[in-house]
Amino acid sequence: MEIVWHILLTVCSGSTCLEQDVQQFETKSKCESMLVKYTEVPADGSWDKVEYVCNCLLYTSDAADE
Repeated sequence: MEIVWHILLTVCSGSTCLEQDVQQFETKSKCESMLVKYTEVPADGSWDKVEYVCNCLLYTSDAADE
């Protein structure tokens, strides 16, 4: 199993929200370091909510690939 960290962007307008995977990292510390830079970028558009978070993704290796 492989753990990959990623920055997830969530934007909301009213009750409609969209999510997008922004960037992936090998370590939580690298994710958190880059997260600071993303949160400093001014939001574009007229979103009610703009949120960047670091989350972990778990990947399992396929037995056929081993």
